[in-house]
Amino acid sequence: MQISSKDLNYLVDELSWELLAMKKCYHYARECQDPQIAQMIDRVGQMHQQHYETILSQLQSASGMPMPTMTQ
Repeated sequence: MQISSKDLNYLVDELSWELLAMKKCYHYARECQDPQIAQMIDRVGQMHQQHYETILSQLQSASGMPMPTMTQ
């Protein structure tokens, strides 16, 4: 499957947005004093990490090249 440069740029932007969301969730969960809210923010951060990894996997599959894995 061929990905156009426009689509590739969109996917790169989406990866950046997901990474930023993950970082913000991590930060705010650590700042939060209510454990239930901190846990909910952590779950949202995990959801963004899953989205990031899914997009990265699709890009890897489409390009046939190995891509680095994301570590939090």
